[in-house]
Amino acid sequence: MSFYLFSLPQSVYTDIINSMNPCEQFFTSLCSRNAYSIIKTHRQQIKNSRLCTKGNFEFHFDDSSTTYLIFRQSCRSPNRDLRQLVIRGFSIQYELREDHVVLSYWTEPLEGTIDLIEYVGDLFNIQVETMEIYWNSGDCLMNWVQDSQPLLRKFRFVSIDNEEKFSVDRLTSLITLCEAKSLVLDAYTTEPLQPFHKKCDYFTASARTGITVDHLMTLDCIFIRIEQKQFSNQEINRFIKHWISGGSPRLKFFEVPLENYNEQELRAGIDGKWSKRKLRKRDDFYKRFLAFDGFFEIQETINGMSSGFKFQHGKVIFTAWPCYFPFFRLPHLASINIINAMNTTEQLLTSLCSRRAFSVIKTLRRGPNDIIMKARDRTLIIADGDERLIFFQLAINSCRKEIVTVNGHPTYLSYTMKKATIKTFWEERVNGTKELIEHVSSLFGTHVDKVTIGHHSGTEFIKWVQQRQKFLRMVKVTSDGLKENKFEPEDLKNIILSCQSKNIQLNVLLSTPFEIQELHKRFKVFQCLRGTWITVNNLMTLDCIEIRVGEKRFTCAEMNIFIKHWVNGGSPRLRILRVSVTEQNDVELLDGLDAQWNNEKTLVYNHRQHNGFFEVVRSDGITGGFKFFTNSFRFGVWPIDNRILYDLNSI
Repeated sequence: MSFYLFSLPQSVYTDIINSMNPCEQFFTSLCSRNAYSIIKTHRQQIKNSRLCTKGNFEFHFDDSSTTYLIFRQSCRSPNRDLRQLVIRGFSIQYELREDHVVLSYWTEPLEGTIDLIEYVGDLFNIQVETMEIYWNSGDCLMNWVQDSQPLLRKFRFVSIDNEEKFSVDRLTSLITLCEAKSLVLDAYTTEPLQPFHKKCDYFTASARTGITVDHLMTLDCIFIRIEQKQFSNQEINRFIKHWISGGSPRLKFFEVPLENYNEQELRAGIDGKWSKRKLRKRDDFYKRFLAFDGFFEIQETINGMSSGFKFQHGKVIFTAWPCYFPFFRLPHLASINIINAMNTTEQLLTSLCSRRAFSVIKTLRRGPNDIIMKARDRTLIIADGDERLIFFQLAINSCRKEIVTVNGHPTYLSYTMKKATIKTFWEERVNGTKELIEHVSSLFGTHVDKVTIGHHSGTEFIKWVQQRQKFLRMVKVTSDGLKENKFEPEDLKNIILSCQSKNIQLNVLLSTPFEIQELHKRFKVFQCLRGTWITVNNLMTLDCIEIRVGEKRFTCAEMNIFIKHWVNGGSPRLRILRVSVTEQNDVELLDGLDAQWNNEKTLVYNHRQHNGFFEVVRSDGITGGFKFFTNSFRFGVWPIDNRILYDLNSI
């Protein structure tokens, strides 16, 4: 039944949208840009929703228990009339089968997969969480997904049957390229797989892949589990000795099937004693606790870790856990070894015990300073690779008893190990964040990388950060997604005009209309994702390499003005401009421009190739190209050598 949904009052169509299932929301969003925008804005978020790819031509939209949509892309167009959907301006044949399976037909099915993932991901605000890689998948989709979003949760390399075998070189190459928390090998290979070096948190393999103990010893993992493939007592003994000798330093859990358990062979040369201790270890990836009751405890402490192993239900289970003890009265060399066996969180927490602890940690710690600080006025995040610790600064609580020393100042503290969060208590919460920044900066020799400014933050904190350090990579100004969290125009104006960071991202709601007459600012990347205050004059006065505008829609006449500004020598550093437009009107866009259509050059962006766009030439010979995309307009500047292939990812 047809009805004018988007002419109804907002509260009514919000109720209607959220009475739809995801399949209905998806197809309704295809009706028009307005329908897409309204559904994206007003639909309720589906808890734990995600995208999972299966090879190159299928992906699922689901949560932990329900599959909402299955998309399959094919190049075999049936000999019958089908319904049409429009993606990126292209009309595509499709059919909706039972169980919410959408089968669509494309000239290039892989491009179809990318386009649909991009569309569905943006509409439902979800990302690819798991990728299943088949023997014929290649690396194109993998590379695109990894470049388009943060770290994935899982890669799974799969052979459906014995005929679908990965070549050894191909599988090794794909394993090297993939970056995820979890890696699963369930694939047949044409010949035995050679040992490879790989860092991930969780590694699982089946008998299909032929994993040996040599493979396991070259892995850098926290959790290793092998299924179906049985190992000998001598092999497991060899692996445990490898760990005792300092190998696999991050390993905390190891589980493999054992063939013909022999305690004497398994324990040969290992100093272990039977312990009746009961341990419970948290598995953060699978959200569960692992019981470890009664085991052989290894008597040596390695890299600050205690360890033990046992045989249970046909498997050997090995686990390691931190060993804590006082050390500041130990010899100098022993203290160095203990401190550098700690992770970043342990070093930081120990440094809070006293000024002496801080001094010893700062003086004796070794290793690269890859620690990143991300701050807002009442929160500080410290990240070191996958390790993350969050500080929340709260008002004074007289009930707290734990006292620590932050940058020489005593304060109360509460620590939650499971969530890796620390609460500190201060009379002025922002002063607590400042003291923590000074403490961490002095301890690890690092500086604030990113500052997030909320609607209540004001400008004092960002000014303080910019005064204490010469370089700041990123400033993010956000309303935190809530409509009541609106900025005062004067605050936002002051933040933008005083910002000295390399990049800035604005995602804010304003209490009243707002404008900046002359926006003479220099950034590498300027993003205005929310708000309609920005004008074409602002775009022309910005000095940036990349400009991206989200909510504000420009007319083609305004884009014509901007292109003429660039042709006449304006915005000399600009390489990429991406904005939303009200319509696609070539007549207004090209008015007065000496623009030529070019089909020969190729633009690569997010590992996708684009051909066919208008070109204009500046007086100094530099060429700029532009074209319409779905819901957006993009302008790019070709390199000085004007080659026919331009990879924007290299900027």
